[in-house]
Amino acid sequence: MKWFRKSKTDKVIIAVSLLFIATTVAEAQELSINAELRPRAEYRSGYSTPITDAVSPGGFMLQRTRLGFEFKNAYVKTHLTLQDARTFGESSITSEAAASSGALSVYEAWAEVVLIPGGTVTIGRQTLAYDDNRLFSASNWSNTGKAHDAVLFKYQLDDSFAGHLAFAYNNDKAISKETVYSGLATYRYMGLLWMSKKLSEGLLLSATLLDEGIQDKTTNADGTTTYSSKVDMYHRYTTGGNLKFLEKGCPFDFLATAYFQFGKTTATKDLNASLFALKANYSFHPAIKATLGVDLYSGDDGKDATKSKTFNWLYGGPHSFNGSMDYWTASLPTAGLMDTYAGISGKLTPKLSYDVQCHVFKTAKELEYSNEKHGKSLGSDLDLKLSYKMNSSVAVEGGWSTYFLSDNSRYLKLKSADAKSRTPNWAYVSLTIKPEAFKIKL
Repeated sequence: MKWFRKSKTDKVIIAVSLLFIATTVAEAQELSINAELRPRAEYRSGYSTPITDAVSPGGFMLQRTRLGFEFKNAYVKTHLTLQDARTFGESSITSEAAASSGALSVYEAWAEVVLIPGGTVTIGRQTLAYDDNRLFSASNWSNTGKAHDAVLFKYQLDDSFAGHLAFAYNNDKAISKETVYSGLATYRYMGLLWMSKKLSEGLLLSATLLDEGIQDKTTNADGTTTYSSKVDMYHRYTTGGNLKFLEKGCPFDFLATAYFQFGKTTATKDLNASLFALKANYSFHPAIKATLGVDLYSGDDGKDATKSKTFNWLYGGPHSFNGSMDYWTASLPTAGLMDTYAGISGKLTPKLSYDVQCHVFKTAKELEYSNEKHGKSLGSDLDLKLSYKMNSSVAVEGGWSTYFLSDNSRYLKLKSADAKSRTPNWAYVSLTIKPEAFKIKL
C-alpha cells in the first residue's frame, strides 16, 4: 500500500520507468551472421573478343569470400559485409606476403534508421539494385560486386507504392578546399529518384530519374588519363521506367522498358541516347518456360565528334543481358545494337534447372567502313546453363557459350573483317556455399 502514499511525481516517474523497461524487454532484437564462399573456374577462348590462332585460350580460378554481420531491432538495422575477392595464384603462398596484398575489403557497411512509419534513411556503403538490374545492380556475377557510398531515403507503407531517393558526393580524401576528383567511382555527384506504383493486381509501373555529375577528364593517346584542373562537372541524365506484369498463377508475364539519356557524355560531347526493350515469358509447364525478347540501343555513324547516341550501361549487371559471351556489354557499338533473343528454361527436377538462349545481333545503323556499306549483321550467341541445388547451403552451376562471328563483328572487335580467329567459346563451373545464417534473438 506504500504506492498510494507516494507523490504524484514519483508515481509518474515509476510508471514511465516500468513502461520503458517493459518496452525494452519486449522489443525484438536480432543478431545474424552469414557467410558465402564462391569459387568459379573459367575457360576462355575468345570470350568478349575473338583471339587468333597464335594466341592460346586461357583458364583460371576466381574465388569470392564474404562474411556478413547484421543487427536489427524496431528502430535501426546495421549491416557489415567483409569481402575477399581474388584469382587463384595472385597472392604468395607465404602468409605474410599474402596478407600484404590487401585483397580483403569492406563490401558493405551501412545503417538504416527509422524516421517515420514507412520511412527510413540508410547511410554508408551499400548496394543499389532496381527493377531488372539493368541500370543499378549488386552485380552478383562479378567477383567483386558493386556498391555505392551514398545516403538513401526510402518510403513504403505497403505494396502499392515505394519511393527511393539517393544522394552521393565523392572525394579522394578529406579536403579543406575544393579539389579535382580522380573518378574512382565514375561520378563525383549522384542523385537518384526511383518510384514504383502498383497499377492493378500483377501490374507494376516504375520510374527512374538519375543525375550524375562527372569530373572532366582527357584520355591521352598512350591510354593514360589527365584530369582537368577545373573542379566543374559535366552532367549525364538518365530517365525512364518499366512496366511489368507478373501475376501469381498466370503462365504469362512481360517486362517493357524505356530509358533515355541526355546531357553530356564528355565535357565536349552532347549525349542523346535511348534504350527500348521488351521481354515476355510463357510457362507451358514447370519444366518448360519460353522466352522471347528484343533490346534496341540507339546509335549513329560516329562522324560527328560533338554528339553521341551511344547508350551507357551505368551501374547495372550487364552479364545478364545481350548474351553470356559479353561481346556487346563492356561497350556498345557506336552504330547501336539490336539484340533479338529466344530461349527455353525450367526445372527438370526440384533441384536441377536449365536455361538455353540464343541471341541474334544487329547494329541499329548500317555499318560503313573501307568506303563500303556492310549491312547490320553482328553474328549470334548461344548460351547453355545448368544449375543444381545440392542442399539448402550448397549449389553448383555450369555453363557453356559460343559466338558465331560475322565480318562486321570481326571488324568491330579486331579492326579487320578478314581477320582469322579461333571459334569463340567460353565455359565455367561455379560452386556457391552459403551456410544457413546464424541468428541470435537478444
